[in-house]
Amino acid sequence: MATANVKTASTTVKTTTTPKPVQKNETRLRDTDNPVVWTVIGLVNCEWTKKAVDMLTEHKEQIKVINMNAEWQRRLIVEFGTRRSPAIFKGASYFGSYDALESYYKCNFFSDKEVL
Repeated sequence: MATANVKTASTTVKTTTTPKPVQKNETRLRDTDNPVVWTVIGLVNCEWTKKAVDMLTEHKEQIKVINMNAEWQRRLIVEFGTRRSPAIFKGASYFGSYDALESYYKCNFFSDKEVL
């Protein structure tokens, strides 16, 4: 149990908090307590954009999808040096394209069918 001392004008109050139980999903090998929003910037009818969104949805990630326009295309080229679609961001940092996302999940997760 964690305790904290809170001082008021004339008295000290001692409060007790109980820590939240950590729920572990045995198929995930990374920290899932702090969810990160993934952003996918892609073309409307692009099959790779759809695959990236499907993969993130399958792994129960929080995602935001942005349809690419001329301004986003310029920003991706100038600020991040990429011309690939989809452009995937993990939080505020550029993560890569679909191939980087696919490699990330292949390296960090085991399926139920794999034997260790």
